[in-house]
Formats: sequence, structure tokens, C-alpha cells
Amino acid sequence: MFQKILVAIDRSDVSRQAFEQAIELAKKLDAQMMLVHVISPFNPGYPNPVFPGTDGIYPGGYTEAMETFRQEWDMVERNGNDLLQTWTKEAIEAGVKTESTQPMGDPGRAVCLLAEHWQADLIMLGRHGRKGLSELFFGSVSNFVMHHAPCSVLTVSMSRSAGVEAESLGMS
Repeated sequence: MFQKILVAIDRSDVSRQAFEQAIELAKKLDAQMMLVHVISPFNPGYPNPVFPGTDGIYPGGYTEAMETFRQEWDMVERNGNDLLQTWTKEAIEAGVKTESTQPMGDPGRAVCLLAEHWQADLIMLGRHGRKGLSELFFGSVSNFVMHHAPCSVLTVSMSRSAGVEAESLGMS
């Protein structure tokens, strides 16, 4: 059945629920997990890469802006790595062979590409439930993954009354 489970994570509650369900499934199936946290320029908190020009008005402005960007970038990268390390340790302590990675780019594409290269049997991820303009502007990672994944996809969504429910199991 499923021997390699790729779990896409972020700092949301629904992502945490997907992670916990992935641990339970991996334990039952004696599967291994790969946690992936994608650094995306579309996410809140991503550093602004726009720098002031060097027009001579404020010669140190460009250097200061570059240093600020570098510091903000380091913080985003460090926060993602901290999340991955914490959750990887938790999964290993639960008895699941787990590794992790943090690519940069479009989250949906990065998850699908990693699933293909790692030869995942299943992708698990939280579904934030974006609709309308929110989905148009911010996209739906789960929707993209369900339509482009090289393997089965299980999305987990927060249920108002029952906590979490597995919403769909799509087969490619």
C-alpha cells in the first residue's frame, strides 16, 4: 500500500492535524515519512525583495536594504528549519522513520516535484479552504497538488464540529 508518505507542512492548525494523522497512518503501515516545508514568496512574512536604487541621494540605502533582506531571509529560513526539526523529532520519537527538506518556490509545484523525485506513494496536506478571491490571489496548494501529483493525495481539513476529517483521497 503506502510505504512513502510525503507530508506538506506549514504553521497552521490544519497542517498540524495532517501531520498527526500522517504519523498514525505511517505507524499502522510501517511507512516512512518525508516532511516538506516550502519557503514561498507568496506567504506572509516572506522578506520584501524590492530594494531602493543607487541614485546617489542615499548611497548607503542599497547596502542597508540588502542587509535587511538578508537578515529577514535568514529568519524565514531558520523558522522553517526549526519547524521541520521539531516535527521530524516528534515523528521519529513516535517510531516513524522521518526525514525533511525545505525547498523554495511555489508550494504546489515544489510538493509535486519532490513527490516525484522521492517516489512518494501518498501526499498528505492540510486544506485551508480558500475560495473565491482568496483562492484566486493566494492559490490553493491542495487543489494544485490534487490535480498534478504523481501519486495519491489525502487532504485534511478542519471540521467545525468534529475537529478534523479526511476530506478526499484522490488517485492520479
